[in-house]
Amino acid sequence: MNIKKMGVFAVAGALVAALALFGCSSGDGGQAKTEGGDSAGTAESGYALINDGKLTVAASLDFPPFENLNGDQPEGFEVELMQALAEEMGIECEYLPSTKFDTIVPLIQTGGKADVGVSGITINDERLEQVDFTDPICDVNQGITVLKESGITEVDQLEGKKVGAQTGTTGYEWAAENIKDVEMAGFDEMTAVYAALQSGQIDAIAVDLPVTNYYVKTAYTDCEVIAEIPTGEQYGIAVSKENPELTKALNDALKAVRDSGKYDEIAAKWLQ
Repeated sequence: MNIKKMGVFAVAGALVAALALFGCSSGDGGQAKTEGGDSAGTAESGYALINDGKLTVAASLDFPPFENLNGDQPEGFEVELMQALAEEMGIECEYLPSTKFDTIVPLIQTGGKADVGVSGITINDERLEQVDFTDPICDVNQGITVLKESGITEVDQLEGKKVGAQTGTTGYEWAAENIKDVEMAGFDEMTAVYAALQSGQIDAIAVDLPVTNYYVKTAYTDCEVIAEIPTGEQYGIAVSKENPELTKALNDALKAVRDSGKYDEIAAKWLQ
């Protein structure tokens, strides 16, 4: 979801291809696993947290399969990954109420409300001027989705038409830059983008491929993905530039979660 930079069911294999690219409480009472046994957020631990012993996460909770609300509980690939990282660090994981996607990076940059930001945030030069990122947590491409009965089968047919995307995403950015004479429509939430497609307000959607695969498969079966756009994006976890030791601790935890096989288990559950 780069702006989410260049946030399908064309075939089930498309989702497998997307997966191929990918390559909250602990039992410590909130104590970080440091050599000195100090709790997270102290000088001895090396990194600061908004709330000691808790990793506070800002995310747009309408971006399945990465984040979504099940009742009042967040779930998804990134949710379980963040929980696994926090557990590895010996702390708890706590999600804030859903945050508009295009405000997450500025929120992390400003500080004071969340320690990290996720929701399919593509690592790019513009964002790296504002925040630091962990090592990549997965790789994605973009997808173009239309109504099945629209008669649109190629991206070139969208010339001069109206394309919707979530505001601040790389899907929006890619369509605006690559579809000739396109009229762009931005929305705060992904569900609003699909509702606009179904009601005829827009002709197509540009969004991260795993996300549109999920929506088309589970909710919007009258839609189809007509193209995978090979943008080669990488998602990362956004961290304040004032907290480099937290970035390091997250990278260490990410490596441990990958090495243990836990990452692959989470990916297999949510990304296929």
